[in-house]
Parts: sequence; structure tokens; C-alpha cells
Amino acid sequence: MVNDSYSHIATFINSIPSVFDTEGTLIYEERNVVKRFDAPDGTPLIVKRFKFPNPVQRFAYSFYRPSKARRAYEYALRLIELGIDTPTPIAYIEEKRNGLFTYGYFMSAENNNPDCRLLRNDPHFDNDRLARDLMAFIVTLHEKGVLHGDTNLSNFLYEKRGDNYHFAVIDINRSKFVSPPPTQAQCLRNLVRITHIVSLLKYLVGIYAEFRGWDAEESTSKVMAMLHHFEQRRKAKHAFRIWRLWRRKK
Repeated sequence: MVNDSYSHIATFINSIPSVFDTEGTLIYEERNVVKRFDAPDGTPLIVKRFKFPNPVQRFAYSFYRPSKARRAYEYALRLIELGIDTPTPIAYIEEKRNGLFTYGYFMSAENNNPDCRLLRNDPHFDNDRLARDLMAFIVTLHEKGVLHGDTNLSNFLYEKRGDNYHFAVIDINRSKFVSPPPTQAQCLRNLVRITHIVSLLKYLVGIYAEFRGWDAEESTSKVMAMLHHFEQRRKAKHAFRIWRLWRRKK
């Protein structure tokens, strides 16, 4: 699927999977791989290839569930319709082998603005304007029925406009769109993964609660409890993976 606005470079877009491993400029490589490509007319494309899915996911993405690449594309269009900034979706491509899904590619316009991780290096909360504007933006997301799938600070890009900050969201394929708007519990749960620096998380949740007219101490306490539960589940999953590896070696 190619955005109509980029139909003039559709041939180039459709060729990217065949050259992805050998061409382009690498930006990020872990579970997923992100590269930058330049179309023949000079248009820059940011291309994200999602990791190879497990057998259950391959079957689901082939017959029942939209792939991560398709969701990223369609969710970007929905966010833009809601007046929420995100890099313009250019295309998504789904590769299949023997009728089963293999790789998904999501392509978007380039946004070189910095992300909000600098707040992690701000122990005295000197970037108060950035922190407050970010939380006001997340309030707007929630009020519009959007629960970002990973509210990590790295997924919010910022740009200074006058005295305030403007934000764009990325890594949106796990987001949820809910109607009516999310409950208080859903909103607070959505804040848990902003940062695991406890002092910063408490500070940001306090700002969020202030904007919502909620009790800051109670809201912070709830988020801390959710964070503890999240950490315990993650440790349990890690321990289970180690146990499975140990069992296989025996």
C-alpha cells in the first residue's frame, strides 16, 4: 500500500524489500531494523523492517490480524485525522513466502527532531517547560481516545515553537484507539513505561494529575504500584526464559 501522495515513487518504494539488506543508511538495529533511503527524486524515506515473526504471528498476520507494518501505516493516518502529529506515512509492504507472512516494512517521512530522553539527564527537573508541555500533550492524546502502545520518552519527538514545545509521536503500531476516552486507570497505566527513573516518573505523573484535576499523590501511588507489578512480571518472564534454555541444554 502506497500513499497516493507518493505514487510518483511507487516503483522505488516497492523495490526496497529486495535491497533493504544491502542499501540504505542504518539508523537503528535491534529487534527491528530502521534505515534511511533516498528516492530518485530526492525524497527521504525512513524504512522500518519489523523482526521476523514467530510461527503463531506468521499465521495470524497472514489470515486474521493486521501486521505491525500495516497498523503503523493505518494508525498514522488516524492520528493525523485527529490532529496529532506523526511522521507522514508513505507506505507499508508485507512479504509472504508460501502464502505465509514473513517481513513487514513501514515507510514514513523523515523527522529529525530530538526525542524527550534528555529529561532522563535532568535530575533537578530544570527542563520544566518541556516536561509540562509533554504531559499536556499526553493528556491531549488520552482525551482524544489514544493510548500510545509504548510511552517511552524516546517515542516523543519535540520541537521548540516560541515559548512552548510541539510534539510528534513515533513507534505507534501497538497503540489503541478507544471510545469513549480511556478511564483514569487506563490513563495511569499508560504512563508506567515513560521512564523507570522513579523520581522522574513521579514528577511527570504529578504534572499529568495536575492537568487532569486528579489527586497527585494518589495518582503517583497507583502508577508506582503498576510499575512494581510490571517489573515483577518482566523478571518472571526473564527467569522463565532462562529456565527454558537450561532445560534445553540438559
